[in-house]
Amino acid sequence: MSRWTDEQLGELLASTEVRRRVSIEHLRAMTQGWSTPAPSTAVWTGAAPRHARRARLAAHFAGEQLVVPIGRAPRRTNDLYYAFRPATDFMWLVGDVDQGSVLVVEPDGTSVVYVDERPPYGHPMALLDSLRGAVWDGPPLPLAAIGEQLGVEVRPIDGLEQALRAVPSSRAVRGLDPLVDSLVPDDGQELEKQLARLRLVKEAYEIAELRDAADASVQGFETVARALPEAVKHGQPFVEGLFASVARTRGRGISYTPVCGGGSDATVLHWFRNTGAVPADELLLLDAGVEGRELYSSDVTRTLPVSGRFTPAQRDVHDVVSAAHRAAVDLVRPGVAYAEPGLAAAAVLRDGLRSLGVLPHPALAQLAEDDLGRRWSLHAIGHMLGIDVHDCAVVAEEYYETTFEVGHVLTIEPGLYFSPYDDYAPAHLRGIGVRIEDDVVVTPEGHEVISDALPTTSDGIENWLAGLL
Repeated sequence: MSRWTDEQLGELLASTEVRRRVSIEHLRAMTQGWSTPAPSTAVWTGAAPRHARRARLAAHFAGEQLVVPIGRAPRRTNDLYYAFRPATDFMWLVGDVDQGSVLVVEPDGTSVVYVDERPPYGHPMALLDSLRGAVWDGPPLPLAAIGEQLGVEVRPIDGLEQALRAVPSSRAVRGLDPLVDSLVPDDGQELEKQLARLRLVKEAYEIAELRDAADASVQGFETVARALPEAVKHGQPFVEGLFASVARTRGRGISYTPVCGGGSDATVLHWFRNTGAVPADELLLLDAGVEGRELYSSDVTRTLPVSGRFTPAQRDVHDVVSAAHRAAVDLVRPGVAYAEPGLAAAAVLRDGLRSLGVLPHPALAQLAEDDLGRRWSLHAIGHMLGIDVHDCAVVAEEYYETTFEVGHVLTIEPGLYFSPYDDYAPAHLRGIGVRIEDDVVVTPEGHEVISDALPTTSDGIENWLAGLL
């Protein structure tokens, strides 16, 4: 502390909200006598693929400066914030660092990460900064240790503005950092779109991460299935909490707010409230995923008979959705148009609606054949999957028009939903909602369903539940 004069400490105290509660003597006492934690010497295997990704991105925008912020946690209330999640593109290109950091890929292709280093032990702000200081938030890694771990040059955040002003031709991922937005022109999301295009095809490293996230989701579904009798007692909040406990143990947590639709809530596509019951004689539609340590996510849905056995009407609907799911998955292979599995599933669902007595319906006679089932199927067949659950969404309209490539990872998720308020649905089907969703990797031979440890047929689900309950 000898390098801090009383005048300097007084200026720091005067500039903080705690100035009335902390004296210079108190500050000296609280910031002396701390040792520096030794950084981890473990080698991070994620650094090498990220170095290659930065090189690919730089080659596409040769001669331009590229700026990718990590972002900051949004405020929840007063001085409390939501848990911080690194921005997707930063995580893909760099890895996990403290919030406020920014990657700059210079025109010559070299990369620098500017880190908003948190005040370490021994610095007055370690105490005075109650949100980021080491006394409150734990010790930060030294910049040198961060650079060694990430395999990239790291500099203090103070140099960012000068670096951005020094280069006239820059592009940035916007909306994450006010300083970056103010200094870098808007390029119409072209940098974000190109990043999404690069992220569409997954490397072996990424597929391994996605497989682990899918395995974690399987564990979460098994945990919920074993506890179905308790879910009847405690309802949907219990289901959500139980899955979330597995997700937090296996990864960062849930990859999105799960749908825990018990009974007729299963017919609401985005039932995120999870406040209702789990009736013993009805279905539980559980749509849930795990976000891994490096943000790679799973997205899985199964519809379970809470009693362990489907009723005849529930089985009939589930069998139709299962057939549509199978038809879609079977079409996933390199060279097949992205739209083909969805078209195949939609045709099966329409035929199933006819077998269920839902179609034809006189009120829908004016609709084209392709539109007949949309009242009850509601959504597309799936989406790309990766670090984001709805991965590469900024170029979704582009990949909708392409064919599958080796390394694409997507979900397949047909469903049928008969609202209890739907007068067009037969009375015995109202309140039944079924969705089946799997995570699928496109391989040279065709595809791999990485969530296939969970059964998809009615008989398979009943037998699986019998082995767990």
